[in-house]
Amino acid sequence: MVCFEIHRLHREGFSMRKISEELVIDRRTVSKYLSMDERDFERHPERQSFRHKLLDP
Repeated sequence: MVCFEIHRLHREGFSMRKISEELVIDRRTVSKYLSMDERDFERHPERQSFRHKLLDP
C-alpha cells in the first residue's frame, strides 16, 4: 500500500522530500518505489526472500 500512496502523492505534485516526511519513511525508499512500476513492486517481496545472506551457512 505504501508504494501506491507514494505514487499518488507524486502525481499530486509532492516532492520526494515531502512524501518522505508525510509517510515517515526514508527519501531513498521513496526514490526506489517511484522508480518501480506495478509489476516490479509485485515481484519485490519474492526477490527479498531469496537474497543470500552472509550468516546463512
